[in-house]
Amino acid sequence: MTLVLPQTPRHAWLALVLVALSALLSANAYAAPRADELLHTCETALAAGYSGVDASMCDWYVAPCGVCGKAGPAPLAWCLPPGLTGAALAKVVVAELRKQPALATQPAPKAVAQVLTARYACSASP
Repeated sequence: MTLVLPQTPRHAWLALVLVALSALLSANAYAAPRADELLHTCETALAAGYSGVDASMCDWYVAPCGVCGKAGPAPLAWCLPPGLTGAALAKVVVAELRKQPALATQPAPKAVAQVLTARYACSASP
């Protein structure tokens, strides 16, 4: 299969490529839901018994991976109690997001980090 480009000046194609690249690299290209969108997803999951796609999507943000290998993110800034289920954690995040409407337009990872860091701060070792 051969790609046939219209007969237009080279600088027009270069400009098009640069616009596309700048859109991909802009802050708006970051594909994370806002906190209010996450709130809706988690509430839907909780109402359905915390199973299915909505529960998985909620878990992705309320229980992010803290240890994802050498190339993974930095360690989490909070310490969850042992045995805390995904549904219980989702309920905490939902309640806190409802209490703090100013977080609604924040990216979900940032809002969740703020909620969990405040709620489950890690205690210093003696």
